[in-house]
Amino acid sequence: MSSTRLTVFFAVNYFAQGMLGIVFEPLSYLLKDGLGLSAGDSAVFVAWMTFPFLLKPLFGLLTDMAPWGGRRRVPHIALASAIPTLALIWLACLPRYRYTPLLALMVAVNIGVVLSDVVCDGIMVERGKAGRTTGFFQAVQIGTLYATLVLTGVGGGWLTAHVPMRWIFGLAAVFPAMILLSSLSIQDPPCPATRTRNLAALVSLTRDGRFWALSLVILLWNFNPFLGTAQFYYQTTHLGFGPKFIGLLSTLGGLAGVLGAACYGKFEGRTWSVGSIARAAVLAGAPLSLLYLFYRGPVSAVLLTLLFGFTGVFFRLSLMDLAARSCPAFAEATAFAVFMAVFNISAYASNTTGGKLYDALTRSFGAYEAAAGLMLIGTACTVLCWWVLPRVVRGTQSLECSR
Repeated sequence: MSSTRLTVFFAVNYFAQGMLGIVFEPLSYLLKDGLGLSAGDSAVFVAWMTFPFLLKPLFGLLTDMAPWGGRRRVPHIALASAIPTLALIWLACLPRYRYTPLLALMVAVNIGVVLSDVVCDGIMVERGKAGRTTGFFQAVQIGTLYATLVLTGVGGGWLTAHVPMRWIFGLAAVFPAMILLSSLSIQDPPCPATRTRNLAALVSLTRDGRFWALSLVILLWNFNPFLGTAQFYYQTTHLGFGPKFIGLLSTLGGLAGVLGAACYGKFEGRTWSVGSIARAAVLAGAPLSLLYLFYRGPVSAVLLTLLFGFTGVFFRLSLMDLAARSCPAFAEATAFAVFMAVFNISAYASNTTGGKLYDALTRSFGAYEAAAGLMLIGTACTVLCWWVLPRVVRGTQSLECSR
């Protein structure tokens, strides 16, 4: 399959996944104002809602080791598009929203998203390693995902203020169908079952010290309890930001993220090696994260959103690229899903911890002091990456020499 067709496939798939984000800001307000949840309770809801992202390796095993009709990718894409479509239509038809059915259907939506993402990543690793284009393909994926924030950011804010929640769910149901359409360009020839080779490849990966070192770096680097639910409550209750302004921030973050992905796709391997970018993710990431302490109003929010939208994506792509290059043949989707599950576990724990701590610290010290404490925890976790980074970089150098 040509690189152009693969690029289009990744772009369409991630555009559809990203546009599902149009429900997230309205959903945050539904939890806060409609159901009356606190920051901690909302964080728990989000934790359960996003729980399927922690199960990515299981979905990877499904596509790597359980082909349907002898095919490992396209049939799973069809299932991935059907589940969220039906769940969102069901949500659009509910007469009122209660905690349990809302949570159950949002979990179903994310099951479809996770399966689609895992299949797409399996194709990316498979074809990207063969053509030495894992970094470029991931830049396309993440760049497209952040580009959708341009629409879902302002769009989500506007929808929150003007459109009933069921209409928003109905609109979102359109996008999963695009995932199925994107799979029509994929060549997915029949393949024999390779369970023995799959398992051998995964066992080999877990015996590699670089796997554990990189997983720990990902876990620590991605842990920032201020981001997510705590930040939303800080923005709305302490800083007084409204839906449209929060949507604008998402849009600006999306634009900055697109630029970060474009820069990574252009300069990685040409100007900077993936190892040098990974070093910068820790050496520059820790002091930069202290700038969150100046998150005090609309101007600082805009400037910091632009800065971290760019650097966050640029640095994150280096870790994702290292993960892709470390995946063994015959278990591409599963291995990459394991690394991405580490990202998700970190975000999951970070968001839940942040919501609970924000509630407790706000009651004791005040909203800004609570937010600042969470920001400092995130900085400390990034600093801790330094002790593990040399093992990852040495592994990186061997990977680059093998190329």
